[in-house]
Amino acid sequence: MSKRRIFVPELMVLSATFFFIFLGPGAVQQHLDKVLGDKRFYVLATVYLSFCFWRVFIGITIQWLGDFLSELLGAATYVLFAATMLFSTSWPVVLVAACVWGWGAASFWITSQSQVLDATRRYGASSGLLYAFTVGGQALGVGLLALIAARWQPTGGWTLTEVLLGTCVVLGVPGLVLICLVPRRKVERTPFSLRAFWAIASQKPIVLVGIIQLLSALSYGVLLGILSEIAKATAGGQWPTVPFYVARLVLVFPAGALADRIGKERVLKFSFLLAAAGLLVAVMWRSSPGLSLGICAAAMATQSVLAASNSMALMGDIAKSENRHMALGAVFFWRDLGVVIPLFIAGALKGRLARMGDATAVADVFYTSLFGFAAVLVASAFICDALRRSIEAHRSQASEG
Repeated sequence: MSKRRIFVPELMVLSATFFFIFLGPGAVQQHLDKVLGDKRFYVLATVYLSFCFWRVFIGITIQWLGDFLSELLGAATYVLFAATMLFSTSWPVVLVAACVWGWGAASFWITSQSQVLDATRRYGASSGLLYAFTVGGQALGVGLLALIAARWQPTGGWTLTEVLLGTCVVLGVPGLVLICLVPRRKVERTPFSLRAFWAIASQKPIVLVGIIQLLSALSYGVLLGILSEIAKATAGGQWPTVPFYVARLVLVFPAGALADRIGKERVLKFSFLLAAAGLLVAVMWRSSPGLSLGICAAAMATQSVLAASNSMALMGDIAKSENRHMALGAVFFWRDLGVVIPLFIAGALKGRLARMGDATAVADVFYTSLFGFAAVLVASAFICDALRRSIEAHRSQASEG
């Protein structure tokens, strides 16, 4: 089977798997305020810090479990997290579940991404398709949970929390079934060691992609934390964040195909500048907060998903097949750290400002913080130029070798 094809069986079945996992338990992240209140900032930060750790060391468990069990058990932790909160929302229990979810997310993502890159050489388009199914499922899931929360009436002894979490568990189960149907290619992965990991992680193109991922991931952290709080204070709910999920779905596949043609670095640079412009729209146009926040969310979505899909695709270009699991871990480690930073900032600001009792004043403080993030995104756009030069040098050295 030609690796120039996009719609290979591995990609299609894994994409359907991601769709259901993010339609259900993956979508609960945006609605954890209804389950955990303000503790959600620190629970999500725990998930992504665990994710960071296992991005580095996941090679150990992949070596023990193999690709199939790494994917199946990793995906199962998404469902397990939602199921755990059905029975207990006590602080220690939820934090333990969050740590386990972090391992599972790393295992599920890195194993699946490596498998997709092994199956086809159309790295931009195939990465875009995988992310399109993922964000499509998450967009539908976030919207469905929002609809349930808006229309739910207390009946039959069920609480809103139980209905939301139960829905997530049920919707995630088909994803676990689909993993069993993924065709398997035999690929020998390089055994994990810190020396082997560092040799890959310290390559200049991978370092630069990692920096871009760190700065890029601020968008998702801003959405889950700061933008979420502004929306609650000024628009009366989470609905202005929905365009984040819709825009990702519409753009990620065509942008991935375009990246194969004009260069992944150029697509990345444009996405950073667009996201910075979106943040400035939210800050400067406050007379219609719902609309401006929606525009901001859509612009950040473009940057967030294109950075993720193009970074995955670049690991197809840069890393050898046997090393891709470590290359992906090295790059996406920084992405998860980037999500954590705004969550901690939002949690700290929320705690300090809670006693103000003035929703408008609280929103003003959060708005001000968006200026700083916009400046970071503009600076990130210029790092993409350095990445382009580094990749050209890497390819030149590889061809000479």
